[in-house]
Amino acid sequence: MLHHRNRLFKKLLVYYGTFILVLLGIANLAPGWLEYLPVGGLNELFTGGNFSSVNDEILASYVPINTFRGAIQLTTALTGAILVMIPIRWTYIDAHFGKQSDSIAANLILLPIVVTGIVAIVQNSLSLAFSLAGIVAGVSYRTRLKDSADALFIFAAIGVGLAAGTLAIGIGLVMSMFFSFTVLIIPPRGDESTSDSE
Repeated sequence: MLHHRNRLFKKLLVYYGTFILVLLGIANLAPGWLEYLPVGGLNELFTGGNFSSVNDEILASYVPINTFRGAIQLTTALTGAILVMIPIRWTYIDAHFGKQSDSIAANLILLPIVVTGIVAIVQNSLSLAFSLAGIVAGVSYRTRLKDSADALFIFAAIGVGLAAGTLAIGIGLVMSMFFSFTVLIIPPRGDESTSDSE
């Protein structure tokens, strides 16, 4: 099991390293494309934004829509959400944190896509946001998780989708890295039961 986790750890390091190098390469070789990439969010997270009040923030959300730019940003946001979720899915499948579910493994890729699209729709409209809240409240979800640990991966998928939908995939990338490596640090339940039996 330890060898298996070490192999996954190296796999994640290579993946995240390649992801970051590609972003740095785009920044250096084609800086004009940075405005179409949803890699922001970290600066706003730590500075708290430049809005003096909630009213200013609401008014600032009403910006002219550029169809081409919006389409490119949404496409890159959706692609970014998938790329950021791939390591989390690997961690879910390979690290066997809890009892693996094929349904949840598939949803870890699909859920961020849906969340990203929803956030992209409602982020510039308060009326749409309230309408969405009413729609979600009227929908009953009957999916039962076999293990409470599976909920952590679902929350991670939602977090990545929210980050991508708000064009802050940088936050989603950092969260994905910390989440995946932290899961690898935590000993699996099988190891705990084995040590107890000994």
